[in-house]
Amino acid sequence: MNWTIVFLLLANLALLSWSASSIEDLDPPPNAAPSLLSCDEVILDLVPCLSYLRGETKQPSAACCSGAQKISNGAKSQAAKKDVCTCIQKSLASVGPYDKNLIPLIPQKCGIPLTLPPIDAKTDCSKVAIYV
Repeated sequence: MNWTIVFLLLANLALLSWSASSIEDLDPPPNAAPSLLSCDEVILDLVPCLSYLRGETKQPSAACCSGAQKISNGAKSQAAKKDVCTCIQKSLASVGPYDKNLIPLIPQKCGIPLTLPPIDAKTDCSKVAIYV
């Protein structure tokens, strides 16, 4: 994997961790469902998918499928799915060119019951419910 991409993902992960810790003391909204996935986990789970999303491989790797399965297991509520979409959107903004239309194919090719929209900077993750 290109070390620049790894560095950018780790820098993004550190930034997300820092920003999350700065708001850690805020109370969650009433009746909010607990999130089973952090954005950091989503990023780490999807790093193996970058070569597929960039068109460098024709199929997602076993590690990519494993990460997508973890996301599917943890993103059960609409709020969690929206959070996953937003996390992917923010993370992919820093990795360079990729084919957004390959994102929905990852779960399909891995045989995972998860539906993801083609995510890019213009995706409205607040409407992710239409994709699930």
